[in-house]
Amino acid sequence: MKNSQRFIKIYNHLDDYMRDLLDESVKVSHTYLIDTLAKKNSLFRHYKNDLKEFAELRNAIVHNTHFSGKRFGEAIAEPINEVIKLYEELLHHVMQPKTAKDLYRRIDAETVLTANLNSPLIQIIKLMHNRKNTCVPILEAGKLVGVFSENVLLSLIARNDVLDFNNLKVREIVDYIDINSHHGEYFVFCKINDDIFKIKAFFQNQNSKKRLEMIFVTGNGNPKEHILGVISPWDLVGEISE
Repeated sequence: MKNSQRFIKIYNHLDDYMRDLLDESVKVSHTYLIDTLAKKNSLFRHYKNDLKEFAELRNAIVHNTHFSGKRFGEAIAEPINEVIKLYEELLHHVMQPKTAKDLYRRIDAETVLTANLNSPLIQIIKLMHNRKNTCVPILEAGKLVGVFSENVLLSLIARNDVLDFNNLKVREIVDYIDINSHHGEYFVFCKINDDIFKIKAFFQNQNSKKRLEMIFVTGNGNPKEHILGVISPWDLVGEISE
């Protein structure tokens, strides 16, 4: 198969995919599809310029459809192998993007340090120090009830003259661990199928007064659901340039 045929095959596949997403007929242009999806979808927004450049290249290597009488025209030039490879990779990223499911750390003893309302505070503090964690999700029956963090610890010390951390349990500081009570940090929830670009956007478009510390992953992004896993900025290291 010629490279021009491979290129047009990719273009057609992408074109049909976008039309199906928007339920549009062949009457609207390929560029219109890209622009419309970019307004609605973080994935297409990320690849918008690349998709348009390939669309322009397609127009440069085929005859005008008005003269050819065919929907996608006739090839008048052959793209090089590197171009085909890039377009194939782009198609793959668009149709099969990484999602939260590919990025998150599952809730288990090895990957995510967690505690419950009956956990002794001193035990959590020591584990945080040993494992170099800045925050610990507090779970009950798999659901989030709050987060104990370095900021929470500082708030406890600042607001109380004397604290016996050896005898204090998490349930006694429940007002402090509420995720809406944290100073200097905040937390968000995402769906298990949210794509990588939506997740990156959470960290890129942060609250100016607080730092996004962690994303909690649930089935539908509902805070009342079971927590499936977590995503921190470190989990996106190596994914940023994709």
